[in-house]
Amino acid sequence: MRRKPTSAELFTQRCAPYAPMVYRHCLHMLKNPQEAEDAAQESMLRAFRAFDSLSGNGVATWLFRIAHNTCLDVLKSARMRRQRPMPENWEETADPALNPEQQYLQNAQSDALWQAVSKLKEDQQVLLHLFYGQQMGYEEMAKATGVSTGTVKSRLSRARDALRKVLEAEESKNG
Repeated sequence: MRRKPTSAELFTQRCAPYAPMVYRHCLHMLKNPQEAEDAAQESMLRAFRAFDSLSGNGVATWLFRIAHNTCLDVLKSARMRRQRPMPENWEETADPALNPEQQYLQNAQSDALWQAVSKLKEDQQVLLHLFYGQQMGYEEMAKATGVSTGTVKSRLSRARDALRKVLEAEESKNG
């Protein structure tokens, strides 16, 4: 006779594969690896406590919302009142096939892009991160943010336009 899996085993089976996504989102929001790790752990703990309330197959979206709300709580806390810059090498972007000069140029472009994104409104940053960083589709983004798919599409379009304007302004200023 086969035994029924425990809720801890079910949680591990369904949610553990999304732990890296949770951490990346926390890092994106908090811009500090230690704070992001703490928030990701707190998010997974909150998810475990609420696991019985999960219905359906939208595990990634459900975890994303928990992580997002956890990060908002951290940002509101006293220890995060001052803005911290994103640490260098916050993501591994180096391609081993590139020579050192190409790697330098790629990293410089990545840094410039990060700086431009960081100048956008928080909700625009989140949408760009979900679409490009987390590679979520419009439907998933709508569930994660709690707005309609049409609203996601229009807000993402505005975020892209805003990013384009920031990048063009930086280019004309430096060029």
